[in-house]
Amino acid sequence: MQNTFGLKDFVVLVLVSIVGVIGFLGMKQDDRRWEELRSAEEDTKQQLTTLIQIRDEITKGNTAHKAALRDVVREELSALDSRIEKLVNSAAAAGSVGTTGLPGSSNGQRRPAWARPGFAVTFPEPRRFVSDPEAQDEFQEGGEFFELFEGQPPKIVPFMYADVYGRRVLDGTVCEALGAYDSETLTLRGLLGEAWQYDPNGMWLRVKIQDAARFSDGRSVTAEDVRWTFHDFVFNPEFETERFRSTLNVIDHVEVISEKVVEFHFKEAVFTNLREAVLMFILPKHFYSQFTPTQLNQSTGLLMGSGPYRLEGLDVDSQWTPPRDIVLVRNENYWGEKPPLDTFRYRTIDNYAALLTSIENGEGHMMRGTQEQFRLKSRDVGFTDSFYTQQWANMRSGFSFLAWNCAERNGTPTPFADKRVRIAMTHLIDMERIRRDYYYGLGEICTGPFPVGGPQNSPDIVPLEYSIEKAKALLTEAGWIKKDGVLKNERGDRFSFEYTYGTGSTVGPKVGAYLRDQCALVGIECTPKPIDWAIYATTLNTRDFDCITLQWSQNNPESDPNQLWHSSSIENQGDNFTQWANPEADRLIELGRRSLDFNERMKVWHQLQKVIYDDQPYTFMMNPPWIRFISHDLGNVNTYPIGLDKHEIFMLP
Repeated sequence: MQNTFGLKDFVVLVLVSIVGVIGFLGMKQDDRRWEELRSAEEDTKQQLTTLIQIRDEITKGNTAHKAALRDVVREELSALDSRIEKLVNSAAAAGSVGTTGLPGSSNGQRRPAWARPGFAVTFPEPRRFVSDPEAQDEFQEGGEFFELFEGQPPKIVPFMYADVYGRRVLDGTVCEALGAYDSETLTLRGLLGEAWQYDPNGMWLRVKIQDAARFSDGRSVTAEDVRWTFHDFVFNPEFETERFRSTLNVIDHVEVISEKVVEFHFKEAVFTNLREAVLMFILPKHFYSQFTPTQLNQSTGLLMGSGPYRLEGLDVDSQWTPPRDIVLVRNENYWGEKPPLDTFRYRTIDNYAALLTSIENGEGHMMRGTQEQFRLKSRDVGFTDSFYTQQWANMRSGFSFLAWNCAERNGTPTPFADKRVRIAMTHLIDMERIRRDYYYGLGEICTGPFPVGGPQNSPDIVPLEYSIEKAKALLTEAGWIKKDGVLKNERGDRFSFEYTYGTGSTVGPKVGAYLRDQCALVGIECTPKPIDWAIYATTLNTRDFDCITLQWSQNNPESDPNQLWHSSSIENQGDNFTQWANPEADRLIELGRRSLDFNERMKVWHQLQKVIYDDQPYTFMMNPPWIRFISHDLGNVNTYPIGLDKHEIFMLP
């Protein structure tokens, strides 16, 4: 951060102090130098205490007060540098350590006491503000950021939420992980973890947890919390956490080394090992262990973490339940650098027209807009005078699709269990028309689950052409013959299915009407079926659909296909809800995950994409951009490769 004594500086000071202690304890018994070193160490501790006090003052003070305190910080840092230099020189003279072994030296780093010998230690840069809010004109603290959701999250319990809305509430705001992606560079930065060692062979990861890290109730974050989160929460078979088990299954076990040091052991060397361990939310054992599996599975608002915000009025006996507003308030026990805003409020309005009316009436600061709304409102001077109209591709943009139930619904095989039928359905859809008429030219036609233009996406796959004749031929080949204007199989069953979409969607009903008309051309009966977003997860978990439309978004720059496409993700309410099983896809997923060489892995993903596209468990549609309407009442609003960083935003005077 610019001209700000922030968390990064604080962590560096703590590390320097630790190194001083290590050097002090390892000194030879030279009486004169011993006394000198002890004096230097005491002076260093005193100055560290002073800096901690100043840091607290900066957190609490107003902007003018903070500016004055920064000058004091610079003087204290200069004095501390002198003390550390004295400590280092005395230690070197005593023969106990060399200056080449100290952090920041050009020749290497002294190994911390917690580290495994013989392996490099990584001190990642702590999470940062790319755009320092305090450096902006008209900066002020406080205020409430009011975001409008277009879909109702049924629950906001960590590892149990089933949609993007749960992640938008929790991720980095209430719950934290050992690390986090940089908003701009997408590199891993430190969060709860201040340093780590990663096995060059990819089989283990040792992490040192921040000493200062606290949960919102003031209890310290420990290695046991990490171990318990993995073993006793996520991988407790009685908990409904399969969605997260499908990616965290690369971890074999988690070992507590000491109160603040934890070690992950992996089943095999997989490209996602480091990120899955570092990005796993850490939960407070003391809070969640008081509940039974049934209580947690049925809960809607048991939400506690270590982030800068906490759920307002967390009450075990009176939990948050939909459709109430979700309100997050500042966590006064937060251990790190506190964002400017006091409160985040989230309200659901499952109708885009009503959403737009609400935000224009001042009843919200941000909403996700539709493609049609963006086309209209980005040209409306009256609207753009009050709102930013942003559309951009980022890591979380995702892809839209129609998912076909490739197995059974309520014990009866669906027509889409036959690959030829699924391919025929894709031939029935004119993707260029979908892009032009329903997405208003915003987005790219996709041919798989990887972002168009990204390295995972194969440029060699050509979209299936729009062809009624090819669709008819495939349906006939699959045994569906037209009789009395309707396709029937040899048993006389009519080809009839439901197309399921969310009630708040604008594209969903349009695609449904179009699909119904296209199906009628070949004798298929398609019935559009709108359902409330609150029961979407149940519909997917029970596989109670024929065809359903969704949009997946990514959590990482490189996605792990295991969650959606491996046959193991069919069971236990996993995210392979189409129940598509393909041995070659399983083989490629396993091979790709074990490929630590980036270029070799991309080749495997390209092969996997072809297998998926040839089988058409999804009819892939669009890679749409993010669209957000954001009030001019907010300052420091920036679009990043990760999306938005709401922690940088503040309310303008």
